[in-house]
Amino acid sequence: MARSTLPARCAAACLTLATLSAPAFAQGDALASLSPEKKAFLSDPATLERFGLTPEKLQVTMAGRPAADVDAYAAALMAVVEDSKYKAGRDPAEIALNPQARGWNASTVVRPKMFDKLARDDGPFSLKRYMFQKGGIPTFADAPVAIRKEDLVAGKVEVAFVGVPLDFSSGWRDAKHAPMALRGMDGLVGADADGGVDPGLVLSIADYGDLTPDYMAPDRGLDHIRAMIAEMASVGVVPFIVGGDHTIMFPDVAAMVDIYGAGKVALVQFDAHADAELNGDHLISDNQTLTRLLEQNLLRGSDVTLVGLHGRDAGPATQKRLTDAGAKIVPTAAIQERGWQAVTTDLVAGLKKGPENVFVSFDMSVLDPGDAPASGRPVPGGITMREAIPMVRQICAQTKVVGFDLLDAAPILDPTYVSRMSANYILHACLSGIAMRKTGVTPVQTAKR
Repeated sequence: MARSTLPARCAAACLTLATLSAPAFAQGDALASLSPEKKAFLSDPATLERFGLTPEKLQVTMAGRPAADVDAYAAALMAVVEDSKYKAGRDPAEIALNPQARGWNASTVVRPKMFDKLARDDGPFSLKRYMFQKGGIPTFADAPVAIRKEDLVAGKVEVAFVGVPLDFSSGWRDAKHAPMALRGMDGLVGADADGGVDPGLVLSIADYGDLTPDYMAPDRGLDHIRAMIAEMASVGVVPFIVGGDHTIMFPDVAAMVDIYGAGKVALVQFDAHADAELNGDHLISDNQTLTRLLEQNLLRGSDVTLVGLHGRDAGPATQKRLTDAGAKIVPTAAIQERGWQAVTTDLVAGLKKGPENVFVSFDMSVLDPGDAPASGRPVPGGITMREAIPMVRQICAQTKVVGFDLLDAAPILDPTYVSRMSANYILHACLSGIAMRKTGVTPVQTAKR
């Protein structure tokens, strides 16, 4: 079938949906006159969902119509589905690249130490000119800079921030500017009044710079991101990855599994979306990340906890598929009904029954747009910062967090400072939790002070 017929067939199907509305529901099966093939097609819930139909709606739409109309309706929908599929010889399977290019891997080659113009001892180094400088060249948490693994080792770095400026797939794109924007925003320095610690004084922190993606073929960069995050974790560092959209959770979690082993990493995903879509045009995207992690056995369903799910992107079928696989879902409604404290206490208790190593992925879409309008895929009705901060702090204080990513901040969508400040306060909450765990301070002890 020629591609030029697709718009016409889509138009015909849509016209059919719009015009074939029966005046009243007729008794009996309106599809009885169809061939077995067409009847099976229109009996598939997944097919009906694509067209905004349910079995009941379909019966009402078809009731009282001549058999020829019902047959034409089914044929039009089948043609739309068929024309939507990949056709060898008509559609390119991938974008052609040039592996003979001299600079094929140029963007991911680490500069040899011998090329440094000035010799220096290994270890993080400050970019500050003045002794008590508050401005200057911005870094995450005003931390010194490390550019090689040797710097992390020599500095006995415990937490290292790394930016991954990658806009990969769906949503409103500007995530690539988040690392730069968050470095220049307040909220990552100083004591946590509720946690009772100053993580900058308790932890050895470094800014590990940004990883370089390929903006023209972003999927090429995922293996490099995975290798670099794994390298950080291999020397005992807790990576704090600042994205970038939620596609980045795939290499982040995969890197943890590379270091700690399959079945030994649990995921807590704060997100309005499940990111568990099936059958996407591409095999990896921000809304398929969890799908790929489960499909490749990098995570077990029983080791996944989704927090803050809300909105329209995770319907009953998706949630059932995940819970059937063992995943735990904590929707926003549960947090609002029970309160963040009860929910978080139960969440931590559940985590302690699973793998010791916990990775926390925080997508800005989990927050209500009033607290964070600059999210790649914002969804009204999210949790508030008043709930998110203590939840993140408690998880990071009471479990062994081996990695944290902050994803899908899109600074250009917010002309104010609110979203960037909220993002940094979330990062600071986990930093404080890790510091509390190190010093033995717990949220309960803090509350009694």
